[in-house]
Amino acid sequence: MLTTAESAEVVGALRRARRKQRVASIHWVDALYQVYITGLVAIVAVVLLSGAVGDERVAPSTLVDIRAHGAAVLGTLAALAVFLGLRSGSRGGPLALERADVRHVLLSPVDRGVALRGPAWRQLRFLCFASAAVGATAGQLALRRLPGNGAEWMAVGALFGVTVVGLGFGSALVAAGTGLRSWLATLVGGALVAWSVADALDRAPTAPTSFFGRLALWPLRTDALGLLGPLLAAALVAVGMRLVSGTSLEAAERRTALVGQLRFAVTLQDLRTVLVLRRQLAQERPRSRPWIPPLRTHATHPVLQRGLRSVARWPASRIVRVVVLAAVAGVAMRGAWAGTTPLILVAGLALWVAALDAAEPLGQEIDHPGRTDLYPFDRGVLFLQHLPVVGLVSVATGLLAGVTALVPLGSPVPAGPALLVGAVAGLLAGCGSVVSVVQGAPQAVDVLAMSTPDIAGMRTVVRTAWPPGMAVLGTLPLLAARAAERGVSDPPPMAAAMNVTLPLVALAVLVAGWVRFHDDIHEWLRQAAEQMSPSAVVEKAAAEREAAEAREREALAESRRLAGLPDGDDGDAGAGDGVGAAPAKPKPKPAAKPKPKPADPAPGFRGGTSAKPIGRRRDTKQ
Repeated sequence: MLTTAESAEVVGALRRARRKQRVASIHWVDALYQVYITGLVAIVAVVLLSGAVGDERVAPSTLVDIRAHGAAVLGTLAALAVFLGLRSGSRGGPLALERADVRHVLLSPVDRGVALRGPAWRQLRFLCFASAAVGATAGQLALRRLPGNGAEWMAVGALFGVTVVGLGFGSALVAAGTGLRSWLATLVGGALVAWSVADALDRAPTAPTSFFGRLALWPLRTDALGLLGPLLAAALVAVGMRLVSGTSLEAAERRTALVGQLRFAVTLQDLRTVLVLRRQLAQERPRSRPWIPPLRTHATHPVLQRGLRSVARWPASRIVRVVVLAAVAGVAMRGAWAGTTPLILVAGLALWVAALDAAEPLGQEIDHPGRTDLYPFDRGVLFLQHLPVVGLVSVATGLLAGVTALVPLGSPVPAGPALLVGAVAGLLAGCGSVVSVVQGAPQAVDVLAMSTPDIAGMRTVVRTAWPPGMAVLGTLPLLAARAAERGVSDPPPMAAAMNVTLPLVALAVLVAGWVRFHDDIHEWLRQAAEQMSPSAVVEKAAAEREAAEAREREALAESRRLAGLPDGDDGDAGAGDGVGAAPAKPKPKPAAKPKPKPADPAPGFRGGTSAKPIGRRRDTKQ
């Protein structure tokens, strides 16, 4: 067994060699330029979008509620981070190593902790950078509505984001290093989240994570207890780095294979494969027995009953995830009603992610195209019969979000607009999930993929943004009702929401029609693209000409057979002879002329040792 210093030296040498091979073709100036451009564009986009929202300052009563309950609500985010970290660590996370590291480095006679701390620090560094950017963006949006210094809001937001990531990542490292059981991790994390939620609703004493949330409200009220969050996060990370050597090799091997496939699927924009791999990574399996037994053994609508049975076999983790996403959407809807317009993006995205689980039966049909091709009807008819289950589950999730927005805390949304917006947003989120699953991964080679980069890039953006964008569109009735409540528009809030709901319902009907004729539309587009392509037109004309010549040869052979001529003879030969005339004999080929031989060299010629004569008269002169 090597010492710690020798192990670090060996592992460092191996990684340096692999890193040199990976980045040999990337110049540091190009990488720095890409980071600079990305950061500059992100900052400009955040500043411009936050200024374009135009939300007003919060009312004094709302500011009092934020100071009273804001820390508990933000502490719930820290509790969720700890819960997810414990769950991930109990399944072998949070590290996703390369296969070579698992097979060779971790099985070599070196200190396993030295081999794992390097990837852990790199992953933590990236997560801290991303969380700081998200936290600074949230601070930029908060200063538009809350009093305080803008730089202070952005700095505190970035620090709170890094704290949340540190809590989650450190909890995952501790759980993986100690071999924490999955059920115990779920129990501890779930209890912490429930305590935090109860504290936010004033139904329980102060939760530990509520002290962490005070850090994000420092521009409103400075509290030294808010420093407990960064200190605890740093302590968890330090303890996790110390215990990381206890990570299970079997779990690391399994996680490495799945994460590698997951990254490849994300690169190909194959959302369906991403969902399947994520469920395998989370070890999420359907129940062997449904929650509700089927009422009938012989159903008149087998596709509908199959979808309902699929929903009835959801595991408890999936049900909890959908409920949590619905609650997040409801809280975001409530914040948007209070005046923070950008929260409609959070509500729409949460409902869309929840609706992706509702489209699981439809996704299973798309995963087996060979089986659907054997059915005596079009695939579009089968896909259309799956839509009622997707719509039912998505609308129920949206209604749960609407009920969450009705909780009597602060300034709740009115009952009518809340339930209407929840149902419509859930329906449009279901439409977005259906579009994401049905369209599948983009084809590797097609006309648009081989077009100019501008067209291909725009197509990629539309394919990626359109499904979640539909879920965000479903929240527009909330903004219409809010405008009517504030006296900006004439109709009452419910009528204003209904006016926006009708076009959205029509959009849902169009999505159903697109699902029914999806294959026909793509076939028509393919034929239209072939007709527009010059090379395709030439190839089609050549194929038609070859087919016509083949038909002519077959007709000529049939006429010879009827005339009694042998195959291979020319029936037109004979220059006016009858049908039975003897065919003309082929003309004999002329005899080939003999090649002239080179002349003998003249006497006295001295031309080297080659046997081939030079053949030029001036060279043979003496």
